[in-house]
Amino acid sequence: MINVLRLSHVCIRVTDLDKAKYFYVDLLGLVETERDGDYIYLRGIEEGQHHSLILKKANSPGLSYIGFRVANEKELDKAEEELKQLGLKIVKFREKAVNEGLLFETPQGIPIFLYYDMEYVGDLRLAFYKHRGVSPVRLAHVNYIVNDLEKETEFLKNYFGYYVTETYLDKDGNRSVIWLTKRGDSHEIAIAKSNRNYPGYHHQTYYVHDVKDVIRAADIMASVGLWDSIERGPGRHGATEGYYIYLRDFDKNRIEFFTNDYVVLDPDKWKPIIWTYDQFRYRSDFWGRPIPQSWLEEWVPVEDISTGKLKW
Repeated sequence: MINVLRLSHVCIRVTDLDKAKYFYVDLLGLVETERDGDYIYLRGIEEGQHHSLILKKANSPGLSYIGFRVANEKELDKAEEELKQLGLKIVKFREKAVNEGLLFETPQGIPIFLYYDMEYVGDLRLAFYKHRGVSPVRLAHVNYIVNDLEKETEFLKNYFGYYVTETYLDKDGNRSVIWLTKRGDSHEIAIAKSNRNYPGYHHQTYYVHDVKDVIRAADIMASVGLWDSIERGPGRHGATEGYYIYLRDFDKNRIEFFTNDYVVLDPDKWKPIIWTYDQFRYRSDFWGRPIPQSWLEEWVPVEDISTGKLKW
């Protein structure tokens, strides 16, 4: 097992950096650490690391990669050896403010960056006068889509040490959505099954401290005329319990703001919560509110680590 500490950051593709900065920084309040060429590096108000979200200029939107932090440098050597034995695609990779790490694709083609050390720049935890927008606290989880859900889940369990907190069953009784964690939040990773033969990226989520911040996201979007950016919510999930809102940026990349989920105190005693197909309506929204088709069927493509091109 590779000693992965936590989900660290996400790099997404945007077509216009200025418009993306307006959306994520000026409106929503993510903290801009720096801008360097075709990249903008952002973080939450309680994140001391250099970044947890990278905006990468590209000719089309989508996921570039998801970053995880490992316990020490030796774990990177161990990871390289283990991943090669699995026959996975791996390349050495450097990122701004990060020592060299490993970029690879999971068995289902999701690009993952493993690293140990990232520059620390300090958090804005108590600098309340600098808090803007919805005051995003920290990166909470990611959600993506794969063809073989069981294979992807077994990889994350066996090699990254993640465990399942909740599952959703389809009408045939097979698992179609799985939530996993390692640090004890309701989830750090959510994976859904797709009938398509290529992976997709659904969203990244930032934790906020209060339900008022979730509602404020809707107020901000509406007050600047970006009503179409409000895709779903505010609402409350049944699975994971959190209050939420989903927004779409100018490129249709999706971001969620989320609060008040639970913490697993004793992982060894945790029994995964199982939601049946008949419970779908309040599994996804506890109040039984309808779910937009866009949320169910639209996701952005994933970048190939070898070519830099999208998989579809």
